[in-house]
Amino acid sequence: MILLLGALGLAAVSGWLDAAPPAKALDQASTARTSAADPRDRFVGTWKLVSTERVSANGERLPPTSTNQIGFLIYDSAGNMGVTIMQGGRQKYAGAQPTPEEARAALTSYTSYFGTFIVNAAEGVVTHRLQGSLNPGMATDQRRGFELKGNLLTLKPPRGANGVQSQLTWEREPDLKNLTATHRRLIGFWKLVSNERKRPNGELVSSNPGQAGFIIYTASGHMAVHLMQANRKPYAGAQATLEEARAALSTYGSYFGPYTVHEAERFVVHHQIGQMNPGQVGNDAQRFFELTGNRLILKPPPSTADGQPVQGYITWERVTPAMGSR
Repeated sequence: MILLLGALGLAAVSGWLDAAPPAKALDQASTARTSAADPRDRFVGTWKLVSTERVSANGERLPPTSTNQIGFLIYDSAGNMGVTIMQGGRQKYAGAQPTPEEARAALTSYTSYFGTFIVNAAEGVVTHRLQGSLNPGMATDQRRGFELKGNLLTLKPPRGANGVQSQLTWEREPDLKNLTATHRRLIGFWKLVSNERKRPNGELVSSNPGQAGFIIYTASGHMAVHLMQANRKPYAGAQATLEEARAALSTYGSYFGPYTVHEAERFVVHHQIGQMNPGQVGNDAQRFFELTGNRLILKPPPSTADGQPVQGYITWERVTPAMGSR
């Protein structure tokens, strides 16, 4: 739990989701590319959630099930994707750890999953192929009908058994105007390699074998992290029990928001406008960084263990092509 959530300063899948380089060549460029070679190109970029609607079988607009949601959907040129959505009005935990009831409330008010995507332009369908999700039993293939109009992308999951369909509309975020050299090296999807804590003499204090996930930095100045433990069990039924909710939260980590690069000091700050832990929303996470080839090492401020200093090292490997390689 410490390595999963604490090391990154670090989610719940809403029911309606369950139902269903040269500067001009930025991997997360927010301007749609016109290449006809790959239909995924039109999706590449950072998309901010602007509305969610529910439509009945006869086309009637229904009241939303939640309000004040914030979220981002990110696609890259290599076919990777990640989504994070947080509902408004979430309550902080009363203690350091959530009660079973608090865990279920947090679970049902936060969405996080990551993986790859394919586009069937002829059918008007984009399929998110999950590699990890806060909901451990979420189906691997998540099909979404889509409509792309200008800077707006509307995704439509399959209709539920009652005929109701959700429609999520996203708006493309523009690139930052003044990207630094470090921005350009950070931008893209990075796959987790290792998550370790060591003493100053190099002695390993703890590690997290089997953990998987992405950290994502975009040209629009946004970031997201998805971390998942191995061997998670799906829920026994359609909804998580109280104990299943606690288990899901304790084996997954996610947050998202803008990021700020401090080049001279060699650190980046993640501004957490969305967090799976309601009590950490609004917090900043400082990470010192090392960039070597296709590897990124993030180091949170040192902590202590048994009265001795301990340093965390979260190592990532680039999966989005480097900017100068395309």
